[in-house]
Amino acid sequence: MEQSFSGRVALVTGGSSGIGRGAALELARLGARVAVLSFDADRNTETVAEIEAAGGAALPIAADVTRPDELADAVALIDREWGRLDHVVISAGKNGVFAPLDQLTLAEWNDTLATNLTSTFLTTQAALPLLRRAGGSIVIISSVNGNRTFRFPGAVAYSTSKAGQVTFAKMVAVELAQYGIRINVVCPGAVRTNIGEATHPRDLERITWPVEFPRGAYPLGGRQAEPTQIARVITFLLSDAADYVTGTEVYADAATSLIHG
Repeated sequence: MEQSFSGRVALVTGGSSGIGRGAALELARLGARVAVLSFDADRNTETVAEIEAAGGAALPIAADVTRPDELADAVALIDREWGRLDHVVISAGKNGVFAPLDQLTLAEWNDTLATNLTSTFLTTQAALPLLRRAGGSIVIISSVNGNRTFRFPGAVAYSTSKAGQVTFAKMVAVELAQYGIRINVVCPGAVRTNIGEATHPRDLERITWPVEFPRGAYPLGGRQAEPTQIARVITFLLSDAADYVTGTEVYADAATSLIHG
């Protein structure tokens, strides 16, 4: 049975594209009012327009998730507009630079960690005052990469950031349980998104290792996931149906990492 999010308010970072957009659309379909946050104001407006065209309620927020002041302003806007916040989906992220370890610069490392991991901390921290009012739930979008597979040469910053998100959720789940706040992680495999736009490979030839993977890259379904398939996992973890689940990562990758890991 589908869960209803009627009367609830959700914040989705990275909500203008990919998995975040899928989550925003699915939450709105299930009755939530959705704050769609990303740095791309035009894409935010497009997602909000699609939600409103379907009869839902949404709020576009252009903000940089690595800036605590901008996240604080975003949460304050949600409070003024809707007076509550029940759910947070942390989906903003990038692949960043994939390069040999001796060529990856500190600035490139810091950029990927800031966008993926530090922003997870900052978003959770900013949302906490509103979530504490009546409990709530958070879902972080991590990845199989860095947690179950390590197959992409040069992805040291990305994989480290994704592993860090899982550890962050486990530690914070214990701390926030006293407030009735749950936090879980979805680790997708390959998903049909535009994340390739934020991927910058460099000089990988000398560290690429020869590997032959088994046939049937996606044992369940035989293809990459669509954002809506990941969105359904997200909404389950946010919903009351998962009210005894916290500090847990869920792999949504059609069992691919079990044969590639």
